[in-house]
Amino acid sequence: MLIRVNKFLSSDALSFNVNENFVIDDEDFLAKTHLDKNIEFSGDIFKVEDSVLLTGTIKYTFADVCARCLEDFDNTVVTKFEAVIVSKLSEDEESDEIQLVITDGCVNLDEIIKQMIYLSMPMKSLCKQDCKGICPTCGVNLNLEECKCENNLTDPRFNKLKDLLKD
Repeated sequence: MLIRVNKFLSSDALSFNVNENFVIDDEDFLAKTHLDKNIEFSGDIFKVEDSVLLTGTIKYTFADVCARCLEDFDNTVVTKFEAVIVSKLSEDEESDEIQLVITDGCVNLDEIIKQMIYLSMPMKSLCKQDCKGICPTCGVNLNLEECKCENNLTDPRFNKLKDLLKD
């Protein structure tokens, strides 16, 4: 995804808004992430003193499996990032800021969007916040039906404590 910034940089405007639908063509990346290839990007470019800043928001959807009930669902993630737009990369290896280079009056966001997607993908996802999961005894999905198992299973180490409650 290319953003043309040359007109903005030569103008007197202090900010520039970008809202784009982005399509990822990298089939290998799509296969690894189970990502829907349509990505929503919105951002603002600001002139701040001697630098140019980009604040962006990426919204994407990917096929996921719930960590509790093991059902497939489409997970939607929104992630934000900030970057500095520069004419050439800084030699400073210690910098934590993301730098985007202007080439021919444009900034290419392809690589940074892929990196932000990788970094923001959740390690464990739930199909819904109150997912009940599956029964550890019979394997029934507790979101769909009620379990018929007896729930009187206790840890045998606590049997002595039951005797205290009988009095």
